[in-house]
Amino acid sequence: ALFALAACQPAAQETPGQPAPAPVPAATPEPILSAAELQGEYRLAGIDGHDPNLPEGVAVSITADVIGVPGACVLTGWRYRFEDGRLATEEIAGPTCRRAVLPHEQAIKAVFDSPDRVTRTPANGILIEGGGRSITLFSQ
Repeated sequence: ALFALAACQPAAQETPGQPAPAPVPAATPEPILSAAELQGEYRLAGIDGHDPNLPEGVAVSITADVIGVPGACVLTGWRYRFEDGRLATEEIAGPTCRRAVLPHEQAIKAVFDSPDRVTRTPANGILIEGGGRSITLFSQ
């Protein structure tokens, strides 16, 4: 019974006159400013902050100067470079397959057609924002 009474006691009071501890700020996203930081083989892990919930994984391959989405025949890819710390892209012209663009492909295209910001997430992913959309990539 003594243990039950102790569990019902109020939590320890703050010391009068002492300020409450400051909340720990959220980690500031780390900007990615070079091709060396961006290169790699990734999987699409998020669209607009949500799980893409796709039946199959979507790969994104980023070399020193090209972004590709193998398996998405409606997307030809993008050449890219960094200018003044910002990602600049140019869609690669070329033939594509004849089918409707899927919703996740629309998000990928919007982001890479007009990228605004590229950052590393606290979970070591890559967050790319642009064209009113965002995608999150994780290393494969």
